[in-house]
Amino acid sequence: MSLLYFDEWRDTRATIRYIAQIMGKCCLAVKEPEPLYKHVMLTVNQVGLSTSVLKKDGHEFEINLDLLDQLLIIIIDGKEESIILESGQTIKEYYDFVFDTLSDNGINIKINTKPYNIPYEKTLDQDDKERVFNPKTAYHALRLMQQAQYDHYQFLHSRNIKDVKTGLFWDKFDITSIFYIEGNQDYTVSLCYYFGDKYRESPYYIIKINPFKQDKINLKQVEPSYAEYNGKDGSFLIYEEDLQSIIRRDEVLLTFFNSAYQALLSGVSSKLTHNEQ
Repeated sequence: MSLLYFDEWRDTRATIRYIAQIMGKCCLAVKEPEPLYKHVMLTVNQVGLSTSVLKKDGHEFEINLDLLDQLLIIIIDGKEESIILESGQTIKEYYDFVFDTLSDNGINIKINTKPYNIPYEKTLDQDDKERVFNPKTAYHALRLMQQAQYDHYQFLHSRNIKDVKTGLFWDKFDITSIFYIEGNQDYTVSLCYYFGDKYRESPYYIIKINPFKQDKINLKQVEPSYAEYNGKDGSFLIYEEDLQSIIRRDEVLLTFFNSAYQALLSGVSSKLTHNEQ
């Protein structure tokens, strides 16, 4: 699958990211808190992003960003309403659609309207800048999200990792799988697929353990050799563009995840039992 470099979809990406913030903040306001903030993650499905079913004021509702049919959809007690995703619309219009629809159906939610982790000039409810939405680009982005989830699942299944959640973390706009090291809730593992930014044009995969311990990490055991190590946060990184020309891409990526995971575990080995390693 071809990549989307940052500059290729900067504007459409911004539109999707702001709408995802609206959806995610609704999850944050309504759902019961879960460890590792799993409750705020958006589900990536066959057609786009979803809050999954939420409950508030005696109603069940769901907000879906359909990138296939270019619709922002709200389903309340089985009744569906939608607004078309298209260039020229503003974030304020999408915001008003969501909260006016909820209010009209007896659901009252308050969120912090400041975008999180995004530089902003106006809040979500006041952002009247006309935005870009390219349907072809949006669908391409969806396919990359789905591929990233598949890649994560390959690693998770290979190690029989349970109690994990995979989806879109809308704050940094990355596909993430997050879980505790089995038997030790002092350490969390994050697999992330970032879509690139102004510093890194290419999408890339990251694996890291928090809190970071560097003292015993064996960098030489990580494959392939062109994988990068960030000593500031103890993460390993591999660029998607480096995997594109490889026939056995999935196998190489799985090797990267497993070898980097083992290297990271070595940095916290004093806290873990033999079975956990």
